[in-house]
Amino acid sequence: MLQTDSFLLEEHELRPFFQPILSLQTRKIIGYEALGRRVQAGQVHSLGPFFQNPDIDEETHLRVDRMLREKAISTLAQSEGESLLFINLKPSWIYKIYKKSGILPTLQLVEKYGLDPSRVVIEVTEEEFHGKLDELSEIIDVYRKQGCRIAIDDIGSGYSNYDRIASFKPNILKIDLKLLKKSGLHVGYRALLNSFSILSSQMGSSLLIEGVETKQDLYHSLKAGARYVQGFLFSEARADFQPVDAYETLLKEEIRIYTEHEITRYRELFAVQESLNDLVNSDMMISSAADADAMIGSLLTNVNDNVMRIYICREDGSQVSSNYTRHAEDGWQRDAQFQGSNWIWRPYFIPNMMRMNSQRQGMLSQVYTDLDTARLMQTFSCPVGDTHYIFLDLNV
Repeated sequence: MLQTDSFLLEEHELRPFFQPILSLQTRKIIGYEALGRRVQAGQVHSLGPFFQNPDIDEETHLRVDRMLREKAISTLAQSEGESLLFINLKPSWIYKIYKKSGILPTLQLVEKYGLDPSRVVIEVTEEEFHGKLDELSEIIDVYRKQGCRIAIDDIGSGYSNYDRIASFKPNILKIDLKLLKKSGLHVGYRALLNSFSILSSQMGSSLLIEGVETKQDLYHSLKAGARYVQGFLFSEARADFQPVDAYETLLKEEIRIYTEHEITRYRELFAVQESLNDLVNSDMMISSAADADAMIGSLLTNVNDNVMRIYICREDGSQVSSNYTRHAEDGWQRDAQFQGSNWIWRPYFIPNMMRMNSQRQGMLSQVYTDLDTARLMQTFSCPVGDTHYIFLDLNV
């Protein structure tokens, strides 16, 4: 029995529950996050309030957590299949215990129950950490060398900073969609998801999005490039493991709908290229800003409705034309102040110019958030003559 000022816990009441994590690649359950529950008189209660209670000393928190961890590892070791087990560990716990004793209890439990370490994902939870990051990173590497995978939880929450991400070199970056939606950045959370997708791909990490509660959340997860998803759309945490294909039908249907939607959207985007084929092959010379503006002016009545902005640059990054921007009420408006602006500072500009110059055809950018409107956009660009390029910013 564990007694505190606020809680009276019997060890037999403490049980790990398991929330499934699904792969969008295979549409099957690939693992479970172990979450602490108290089962009393047939009623299931989250242990969140217990672990978040500052009046309960850390030793008691740690003892309860370790009991739950052992039960979770024992359960997985006795199960069939190859599911992964995601175990939450606070960085301060890992740091203090290893610095004091030179041991990592989770690895001892994995060995005790004969569990393949590659099935264990050490999920470093959000927490303000005051120790030495390089030393913590070396300790995390002990798990990795034993075969465990590493995940960082709640990316973007404030605690999981980019220094920690770079230092740990995680296999999985985990983002809680609910946290992003509740934050002051709610309006731009889709753009944040996109940035995390880029970060994970550049680091060689897989993106796991939890807090997926609706089909719209799943759509945004697919669009962000998530490899794994987790949330109430599929299942709450349960006492037992579920069939590996329990949600395959749901995922197949939603992925089909998403695919059809995206194919239709990209067909509309590439219709821009078809409408500009004559321009791409044109030998018209641009020798002045007036020529560039005249060329854009001739296009305005023919471009697709999703085109929101048009301008022309030279290959050195200098904008020759004015900006032509479509407004809902006033139609196309010309803004000459952008003439002479230089966009060479954008990291994609030179590679894109070289690619278009070599292939002599247009290209479509990745989705990004427009600096002026905060809308999600993509840019179609193509060569005009030998030294100029036209850019069309498209609503996504």
